[in-house]
Amino acid sequence: MQIHWPLIISTVCQRVGLGAFIFAYVASALFGLELPMNVVAIFTLALLAIGGVASIFHLKRPQRFFNAFSNMGSHLTQEALITPFLGIALLVCVLNGLIFEVGSATIIVDTVTAVLALAFLVCTGLAYQMGSRPAWNTPFVLALFLLTALEAGGIAVLVFCFVLNITAPLLLIASVLVCTAICITTQIAYVIRMRGVGYGVAINAFDNPYRFTFVFWIISGAALPLIGIALCLVFVSSLVAICSLLFAALGIAAWTVLFFKGALKVKMFPMYSVDLNLDM
Repeated sequence: MQIHWPLIISTVCQRVGLGAFIFAYVASALFGLELPMNVVAIFTLALLAIGGVASIFHLKRPQRFFNAFSNMGSHLTQEALITPFLGIALLVCVLNGLIFEVGSATIIVDTVTAVLALAFLVCTGLAYQMGSRPAWNTPFVLALFLLTALEAGGIAVLVFCFVLNITAPLLLIASVLVCTAICITTQIAYVIRMRGVGYGVAINAFDNPYRFTFVFWIISGAALPLIGIALCLVFVSSLVAICSLLFAALGIAAWTVLFFKGALKVKMFPMYSVDLNLDM
């Protein structure tokens, strides 16, 4: 499948931004972390804006956006419907404490925003679970959309803590490390599955044209974030946390490229080396 770089940028921005808000919300509830959610919302909204601009370049023609509303049962349609409500909710979070105060209703605003962020990620993940592309026809797809968002979001929360001089409990850092490990394990399981998905499709990530992207992901998306988070358990370092987040974002980009490269169609005649059904 052709690689659409604006879509890669949009995907990375969505997962890092939305993952950061969701993880910050959960961390506040579980660990009593007192992060300023309006600051997190600014970060999330800024990334979504960058991703939105990238999406425009991907769609190229504005009418393509409106065509998404032609099928209300489509997950793409549901994603498009959620988008304006998510944007408004994030904007309210940003302005809360800066322009106005909602007081005790803050928890409601934050909860609604977190739910909308999660719903957006779920709709996006489900939209890619296509039966015509064997590598994507699996619940692994939705799981990976959510796990990569939580991994990057968790690291982003550590960045906020270190930069804003907020004490990050060891249990919080450990949970980020666990989320990252689970995400990497699931990604490896997905790669193993691609070797024998059937329907005339078998993808070995160590073969071309997948090898460079896969090795790049192993380094940037797996090894370096794990090392960075482990170092955060030992000492507080904003630089280490920021570098870990950048590596995680690069890892999401590399993984998305591999994800698209592996999106081969079902072969009508799998006994032939050349797919005779490319244009059908």
